[in-house]
Amino acid sequence: MQTYRLAEKHEMREVATLFTESFMDYPLFKLILSKGEAYRNELFKLNYINTKSYVQQDSCFVGILDGKIVSAVLLKKSGDPGPGFMRYLFNGGLALAARVGVKRITHILSTLDKMKEACSRYGKDTWYVDSFAVAKGYQGKSLGSALFHYFIFPHVRKQGGGMVTLVTHTELNKKFYCKNGFEVFSEFGIGPEGGRIPNYSFRHEIGE
Repeated sequence: MQTYRLAEKHEMREVATLFTESFMDYPLFKLILSKGEAYRNELFKLNYINTKSYVQQDSCFVGILDGKIVSAVLLKKSGDPGPGFMRYLFNGGLALAARVGVKRITHILSTLDKMKEACSRYGKDTWYVDSFAVAKGYQGKSLGSALFHYFIFPHVRKQGGGMVTLVTHTELNKKFYCKNGFEVFSEFGIGPEGGRIPNYSFRHEIGE
């Protein structure tokens, strides 16, 4: 059975690698990052910046099984100060911007803001799941569902409850979240004309 705890600083690269391997074929990143050989490096850099920012905010949690990190989630309460733009820059965003160009980094950030638009409208008692993944080789073993039901939901309940929100872009993930008690409350397409992908916003109310 998984155990859950805060990620430690020395585990940031391992967690970012877990996210990167899990998101290699995810449509959002195919939409906003470079094509070809640069894709994986950009995806890892983006995940590392995000992971580092959440670790610094004590908002990155991992699931451990047999001494190995097998799942991870970046979880933030809306009323708490999150990892803002300047923190992203200091954590590697400037280097990423230098590599991909100001135009592309602006496109990446604006797309991510657009993606979260519906969830951002909720108040201070909202929790946002920024990233969530199960390691390759451990998927299909109900570890993702366990992370929600045995850690995320109880964690939110201990903090007084509230609305848990998140965004996804695939039908497979949509079925997973609906199976675990979430409901779609917003749906629209993001991306250029002719290349739009679905953007599903979910919510699940957790009582005290």
